[in-house]
Amino acid sequence: MKQVIRRVIDRKGRVTTAEYPEPHVGPDQVLVRNHFSLISSGTELGTLSKTPAELVKQTLADPWMRNAVQQTIFSAGLTQTARRVWQEMITPREIGYSGAGEILDVGARVRDFRPGDRVAYAATGHAEVAAPTVNHLVKVPDGVELRQAAFVTVGAIAIHALRRAEVQFGETVAILGLGLVGQIAAMVAKAAGCVVIGIDLDPKRADLALANGADRVFTVTPDLDKRVADLTGKHGVDATLICASSHSSTVINQSMAITRRQGRVVIVGYVKLDVHPKEFLYKEIDLRYSRAYGPGSYHRAYDKGRVDYPFGYVRWTEQRNLAELVRLVDAGAVDFTPLVGGQFTLDRAQDAFDAIRNGTLPGVAALLDYDASKPLERSRTLQIEPRSRRKRSRKSTLGVGIIGCGNHTLGTHLPALAKIKGVRVRGLASATGKMAATVAKSVKASHVTTDVDAIYDDADTDAVMICSGHAQHAEHLRRGLPSGKALFVEKPLVSTAEEFGALLRDLEALPNSDVPLIALGLNRRYAPLVQTLRDWLEGPVDSVVYHVTPPRIPVDHWSLDPVDGGGRLIAEAEHFIDLCHLLIDREPQRVSATALGGRPEDLRRLVNYAVTIDYGDASAHIVFNESGAAGQPRERITVSAKGQVGVLEDFERLHTHGRSEKRTKQRRDMGHRGQLDQFIKAVRGEDNTLLTWPETLRATACLFAAHESLESGRPVDVESFLHRLLAVGGDPQP
Repeated sequence: MKQVIRRVIDRKGRVTTAEYPEPHVGPDQVLVRNHFSLISSGTELGTLSKTPAELVKQTLADPWMRNAVQQTIFSAGLTQTARRVWQEMITPREIGYSGAGEILDVGARVRDFRPGDRVAYAATGHAEVAAPTVNHLVKVPDGVELRQAAFVTVGAIAIHALRRAEVQFGETVAILGLGLVGQIAAMVAKAAGCVVIGIDLDPKRADLALANGADRVFTVTPDLDKRVADLTGKHGVDATLICASSHSSTVINQSMAITRRQGRVVIVGYVKLDVHPKEFLYKEIDLRYSRAYGPGSYHRAYDKGRVDYPFGYVRWTEQRNLAELVRLVDAGAVDFTPLVGGQFTLDRAQDAFDAIRNGTLPGVAALLDYDASKPLERSRTLQIEPRSRRKRSRKSTLGVGIIGCGNHTLGTHLPALAKIKGVRVRGLASATGKMAATVAKSVKASHVTTDVDAIYDDADTDAVMICSGHAQHAEHLRRGLPSGKALFVEKPLVSTAEEFGALLRDLEALPNSDVPLIALGLNRRYAPLVQTLRDWLEGPVDSVVYHVTPPRIPVDHWSLDPVDGGGRLIAEAEHFIDLCHLLIDREPQRVSATALGGRPEDLRRLVNYAVTIDYGDASAHIVFNESGAAGQPRERITVSAKGQVGVLEDFERLHTHGRSEKRTKQRRDMGHRGQLDQFIKAVRGEDNTLLTWPETLRATACLFAAHESLESGRPVDVESFLHRLLAVGGDPQP
């Protein structure tokens, strides 16, 4: 399928049309064949025109982003950080977020939509086939043209802004900025029974608003407040919507000046908030922001379609605002036809953006027309080279397929695989196909796909790396077991104890000859300084104290999402547990864990914790605390071994004390390349030091035992815990 994309930075603000596989449809998604999508002239052109300097300034203005960049530099070094930044800059991004079409397919949990339904969608880009979630989707009545329904997202933004302004029937509303959002806000306010005053720098836009129902329009002048005062009996307007973007403080202060005492000013675009207290304070004006198109925006679970808000408690959600816009069109209360300055085919998308940027578009909106009368070519797998031209792989070449093309795959695994002789990347799979297609040619992959089965079914693929989101690991593992291919899984092995139990039972049911090689991506054990530490210690290890002090993450970070992350214990602790096992080299017996600084009601929101592992005559203590600061070790491991103490900091500095004092320092190496070297050797049947399945079992069992200990407040016996997981039903609770 074809899709319009952009780069993060393009000095000329260009877009391009690329060929991608049809997107994967998740359980809460639908596939929509696009008929029309709307180009949002303000948001999309603003995105395309960003310069490197503006992006740097934007990053530095966000404290969390500043800290994240610092930590990346300290943990990965300048070279790898620069590589990641460059990768981000050249990676194609989808553009667009409003359209309408016909449903092709629905996800497993979708109940209210069926193939063939006419729908309008939000939050998905310009593409022949879109994959919105159910909360970003509304049905379109037969009487509504899909080209009108394509305005649904921008219309919902205008509706939500008016709700934030709390306008009532008969009130006077000023719309400052008569671009696409402003024009629609003026239409909707008029349909709601308000007196509408439109204001813009451009007389043509003001005239367009007047022709579409605004009661009065003004161009911006220094005496704007006096002109509005004369029109409103010297009172001022009841509410002002700022639908313009400006780096000048004039916009916000003019909005205050034209608004009555105890009125409301709502910011929809970006304006400089240098507010003069004369109007703000003395008039007691309420200043508000309007974010996106209603409650649910930026709530991960809502945006992904996993939750909805009860009607009786949140009357107007994102989806209900989308539906209200369609209802207004169906009732004839608004008509967007006069706003459309042109319809363009997908291949002429750049012409549409150029016309908007150059001011040659007659209206304020442009539509992309996908010509739904033509047959749609559907495929979830895209061949990079025609099969007839591809040389058959030599028997000595090992084929690797990869599921998941996130930053870790792009920045770590693919460069590492490229340095291993006799390895070829065969297939790349990702949910949308964009990331896979972006790097496919550079790594000489044979195909990209959104269908995991295409990776497992490829005859020339010997090993599959599962690097998808944590929540998908269990599904991809279970689908890979019958394939006979070696499997490499990024941590965590699975996301829940129930999934772990199900996996164990699946493996137990396989004949020994059919059990594949399964390797877990716990790279720290392969770090060169870890091996040096083990060589320097002359006796058995008595204890390990492992301090992890990462930087604080925002509360909406993916790792704290109930499904995608599950909390920082599940997301990260397997690494630390496994390294403790390796250093102590004994069977773990009991695990106890506690939350630091208060236990959250939902452990999936856990950020700080301590885990103690009892090995009988040795112990390990892991402390994970969001107290990271620039310059301090992010990971510090202290190992005691009968008269010797070793201290390893960030896998780049090692110092042992006691019988003989030794020091060494090297470039940070956390074992990523080493683990893939050993995995490839294991797949080839060569001697290797790859993490074994019993070692994987220990690390994962202790991870979920720690989670249970947090819930129960009691130590958990590891062997008993495993027996319960293997029981029928797999209930891990005692």
